[in-house]
Amino acid sequence: MPLSERIRKLAEKFSGPSAEHSEQQTPPALPPRGEADSSEPPHQPLPAAVKRHSDAADPRLPWSVSDPRALLGGRVGTNSYPVNRQLVGASVACKPVPTNAWWQNLVLEQGDHPVVTTPYIVKCLDSAVVVCAPKPLVQETYVNSIWCDDWRVHIEGCSGHSVAAFDSLSATVEYRGEATAATVPLVRGAPYITVVFDSPALLSLSTVHAIIGVDGSHGSGSAVVRLNSGSTWLVTCDSPVELQQNGMSALVSSAPVVGAVRLALVSDDESPQALAALLSAKDTIPVGGAIDVTSNDDEAVFTVDWITQGSGPSDCLLMCALPHHQMALTDACWADDVGKYWTSMGHVRAIRGSQWRWTETIEPLGFSGQNRLSAEDRAVLLEFVHADASSLPEDCSVLPQDPYFFGKAVARAMRIALIADEVGDAASCGLAVERAKSWLAPWVDGSNSDFLVYDDEWKGMVSTRGMTDPAADFGQGRYNDHHFHYGYFIYAAAALAKLCPEWLEEPGRREFFDLLARDYCDISDADEHFPFMRCFEFYEGHSIASGLFPFGDSRNQESTSEAINAYYAAFLYAQVTGRSQIAQYTRAILQLEARSSRVYWHLGDLTSDIYPEAFAKAQAVVGILWSSKADYTTWFGNNPEYIYGIQFLPYTPAMALLLKRQWVADIWPKFLEKVARDSETESWREMINLTYAVVDKEATKERTIKVTEHDDGNSASNSYYWIATV
Repeated sequence: MPLSERIRKLAEKFSGPSAEHSEQQTPPALPPRGEADSSEPPHQPLPAAVKRHSDAADPRLPWSVSDPRALLGGRVGTNSYPVNRQLVGASVACKPVPTNAWWQNLVLEQGDHPVVTTPYIVKCLDSAVVVCAPKPLVQETYVNSIWCDDWRVHIEGCSGHSVAAFDSLSATVEYRGEATAATVPLVRGAPYITVVFDSPALLSLSTVHAIIGVDGSHGSGSAVVRLNSGSTWLVTCDSPVELQQNGMSALVSSAPVVGAVRLALVSDDESPQALAALLSAKDTIPVGGAIDVTSNDDEAVFTVDWITQGSGPSDCLLMCALPHHQMALTDACWADDVGKYWTSMGHVRAIRGSQWRWTETIEPLGFSGQNRLSAEDRAVLLEFVHADASSLPEDCSVLPQDPYFFGKAVARAMRIALIADEVGDAASCGLAVERAKSWLAPWVDGSNSDFLVYDDEWKGMVSTRGMTDPAADFGQGRYNDHHFHYGYFIYAAAALAKLCPEWLEEPGRREFFDLLARDYCDISDADEHFPFMRCFEFYEGHSIASGLFPFGDSRNQESTSEAINAYYAAFLYAQVTGRSQIAQYTRAILQLEARSSRVYWHLGDLTSDIYPEAFAKAQAVVGILWSSKADYTTWFGNNPEYIYGIQFLPYTPAMALLLKRQWVADIWPKFLEKVARDSETESWREMINLTYAVVDKEATKERTIKVTEHDDGNSASNSYYWIATV
């Protein structure tokens, strides 16, 4: 089944939340979150006037700061799906609003779809914040998070809520009344959910469970609450009030509260050690985080500085790390007395301290494969590239007209050109380059039927059809899969810059490709025309693809290999156009994306105990990873070759970061050999068989040498080159 069915399937699947997500003297109020100020200790409250975006001072260089409206002339429009200014605060709406953030559901439709903060799932309703500590629903084909209204923190008298601030690791929701009623800093990895009441209000919490005990002996304003579900929760207040049970399922304060109210799941066994650890951190409140990435040719260092407020010291901060963090944070101060909360991405582990730092080893990578070609392989490739280049159509009207499939076609042509150049076939290289240049020309000048325009609403490049039709071009106009789509364009541009640099430097061409790179891989906050790193999710370490479509399971990504291709392309393009800082940054992101993909999509690769056994033993890959679900499927069908194959294409040298010998050797006899054998089409069979090249080159050549039907982004030259050089 072709990928052109993807967005239709997506639209059919979306129908709102899924079934699993059916739904005296007091201390001063915690002020709105601000940017960390090096002149003050990080735990001190910050003035409301301080700018909210914690990454704003980062010195990263932009690709460009040119105004797309000036570069594109009349190719500018306003998206038919507007930014909801009721859900997006003024300070957020004045700059590019993210389209693929982990918190995107907060600003889509009514803003009441769930977001996953980890370890909790949260819904922000107009009158309450609803908190769920998920439990697993495990089947052979999926692991889902069961939604339950564990707690509702009621916020009375509100006229609505909106996202008032965000950074790479958090979003702050503001509840409005006659004045601001409350603020809710949602921070990735926080073991507490915090609601800050900005004016005095009686506290009212309710739960779908029965309360079977309230213990107020742990200090003024604190209560340990046992529920008949078997779970124990800690509730703390800045105000010195007594928390009392009201009826079967409610908790109320004896007097109005002001300031922070915090909820944390202690455990399912009322652990005194976990309770003590959480109490020690109750006054140190995370409100945001800043990411710093430095890299060279050998390693990339990721540093997270958590921004805190409250009266507690920053070294008392407790945060939760996902499995890919746990593998890398070798010098962390682990707080193993806190429960290892379950999430659909594995159990998290608590860490003390306001800074995380880890290193990613940079694997060698460039335009060419990992190994040199032998004389015999060169001879075979000379035949293949001549045939492949000769088959490239001169008439670009016969090519796909949508950005995704056209992108695959032009990237395929430039792979043929690069391989021809490496084996010394100048004629075939030149022919492929000329074809690619002529195909790209209408996209650059906007004369093709589905030309790209700058969306002045969400600040991005979208297709003409996508601007008005949410189902067109795989949801292009709703920012679905942008890194997949434009990664192919940028790969072609990088190859052209290497082989034919004078073409790229003609007026308007480099500027056009820069716009596409800025769209999905804008590494700088200095560019006011595109959001920072549109698709990359820094806490989870991988990209998000789902754009402006709200889902009950929150955000998702399907094709890890196409995400890797996108950052690989950006790295090559930056490198070959002389932008070394951007190249180093994107190379670091690429390495993290690859490792996180192996952790969360490749069952039994870097980790073996993330997913429950019933799911983990039934297959070797995740097809779609959601914020709260791991799913063995694709958007375009349930055939096993689709589910595996979409994690492997396109085959470029960057796939060496993803496909490791030991993992492929382990899963080949268990899964992949049968998946390839039973594939309904030769092209998908080839996608599966090509993985085996990392184990046995000669056996893979025998399986693929006579293939006549290739994926539309692949060729005989590319398949053989992958096998020969990996």
